Amino acid sequence: MNKLYIFITVDVEDSQRPAVVFDEEIKELKQMIYGEINNQYFGFPKILKICNSYNIKATFFISVFDSKKYGENLFKTICQVIKENGHDVQLHTHPRRAYDKTRREMYLYSLNEQIEIIREGKELIKEWTGEYPIAHRAGAYGLNEDTLIALRENNIPIDSSMFYSHPNCKITWTRNKILERNGIIEVPITGFYRDICLGIGPLSFNISRKFVKTDIDWASLDELKIFVKEAKRHNIQVMTLFMHSYSFIKWDNGFVNFQPDYADIEKFTRFLEFIKSDKEIKVITMMEFYKLYKENPGLFNGSDYVPVIKRRESLKNLIYKVSNEIFKYI
Repeated sequence: MNKLYIFITVDVEDSQRPAVVFDEEIKELKQMIYGEINNQYFGFPKILKICNSYNIKATFFISVFDSKKYGENLFKTICQVIKENGHDVQLHTHPRRAYDKTRREMYLYSLNEQIEIIREGKELIKEWTGEYPIAHRAGAYGLNEDTLIALRENNIPIDSSMFYSHPNCKITWTRNKILERNGIIEVPITGFYRDICLGIGPLSFNISRKFVKTDIDWASLDELKIFVKEAKRHNIQVMTLFMHSYSFIKWDNGFVNFQPDYADIEKFTRFLEFIKSDKEIKVITMMEFYKLYKENPGLFNGSDYVPVIKRRESLKNLIYKVSNEIFKYI
């Protein structure tokens, strides 16, 4: 029986926006990473708590260079809390905090610079957790061939940055298939095609198609469930459920008012209930995956199929949504 392996992955980071939009720098840490609202935590601690309640382990990709802004002791504490709860800590690189604020993505750095960035990042993870990371995710999916060479030079065997069709992703081997090349195992950011259909009475017309990642903020609960069902039907063997430390937070355009996103909390909880009830699904961390992969790479030899999920919209709803998008820029 083929299994569908699901990774719950959480990028632990601030907004990567200029600090000037906040009254205090520490406010961003509290809101975007801890998710502190009215003395409650809706950030990574909430994700930990929900996962623990279902006995599910997640992988937390730590944006190590955010520590240059907030201090290493804070990030060491974050990593220790995650590890003490039995979850996985891996490396996430947003180099602008530590290197060049005008170059946000990894692909904008030379090979030698990327080797150094990843070397420094892995040493920070080792200092904070006692273990070197075995997996990496480039901030904003901004990797290129040099990133993969830099990972190999630093003995990090897994990358999880490839996001098919994203403009920052300068190299794409795969959409939904685990694939190894030149000593690097790619666990892609999985997704589906969302077809927007214009519904007029009984008629329906496709008007757009977009590759949508399986993200708790990007996809509906029904779409996530359909992806799982289609993955099992078409032998897709991996799904990365993408999250951020701030996935359960909503804020206004000025980053002044923050609220819990109870709808996303419920969506995540219901999705975990859905996958826990299916014996053909196994939730694993990057560390668990690597052990299984070394023993038997064939376990993960699935297809690269991309499910197509149709979303029907009325003409009235489409006009309303387009109008809202236009007014954002007026």
